[in-house]
Amino acid sequence: MRKIALLSLLLIFTLLFSFQSCKGKEETLLPKNAIEEVVQTPIPTEFESKLRPNEKLKLGITYIDTVKYVAFNDDADDFYFIVEKNKDTIALLFNSDEYKYIRGEEIEIKWEIDSMRYAGDDSYLNFTEHLYKAKKLKSLKLTDKKTKFLWRENLYNKELKANFNSIVLNENYIAQISEPEKAALAYVSTFVGNECGWDGTAAENRTNLKCKILSALDLGYQCSYTHLELIRYWFRNDKDILKEIENCPTTPDGATIQDTFDEITIETKGNQITVYFKANGINMREGTSWSWDEKHYFEFKNNELILKEKAISPVVHDTFEVRGN
Repeated sequence: MRKIALLSLLLIFTLLFSFQSCKGKEETLLPKNAIEEVVQTPIPTEFESKLRPNEKLKLGITYIDTVKYVAFNDDADDFYFIVEKNKDTIALLFNSDEYKYIRGEEIEIKWEIDSMRYAGDDSYLNFTEHLYKAKKLKSLKLTDKKTKFLWRENLYNKELKANFNSIVLNENYIAQISEPEKAALAYVSTFVGNECGWDGTAAENRTNLKCKILSALDLGYQCSYTHLELIRYWFRNDKDILKEIENCPTTPDGATIQDTFDEITIETKGNQITVYFKANGINMREGTSWSWDEKHYFEFKNNELILKEKAISPVVHDTFEVRGN
């Protein structure tokens, strides 16, 4: 009898264990219940994306859009395919390293809104853009041309009711500028003033200096991440330039010692980019001034820019009378 009772208990225990195991497996096969249990709120029925800012997006719908390629980020657990549309930058989840695009190329993407979980945190469910397919529509090529990018004119200031010698930029050229040309101008303009002023009150860390050229090129403030990231990307194998921009200057107009552009001309021919500029500077305390010109020769090769040569003229010095109060 004791053997029968023991066998019965073992059988009951085995059945109970099997039942619990099956029950556990059954729960894992019900993603809807699992999602509701984790999220504890209803799953949204509409979503938003900067790829389509005026639309309410749905799950399970494939969208097709034309964008500009920016970069591919594989530093985290998930890979991100970064694009630009309507001056917005969007990162799409893309767990594949099969991509061959040049920054600034026009591409077509097929994407959907889908769910994702962050590595190491299964309790958090998020919804984001997922890229499923991309194809190149237009290769990035330089167009042969010579353009005056910056010059000076005497312009009337309504607030001060007077004419001032001011910088003028070629807006038509900026509207169709290529990424390599933008990077070349961003690098050159980093170290010479171009009507830079604080956006409001100067921040303690000097991170809100607004300069005319960078603003026109949609690169944010002087020395901002957007500004320097563009330079780092295109000159990623030039150790001298990467070290040079570590000391990115933040000098506003009105500083005791400052310099500024007088003119900039940019020329593209084949895969060569040449930036020529004239500039001048002053030291108000010492009553000295100087002027010089430079010519930078860049090569667009293998999806990067190479600074081949920098020609700098002798600096011409002069003095002027500093008037007291």
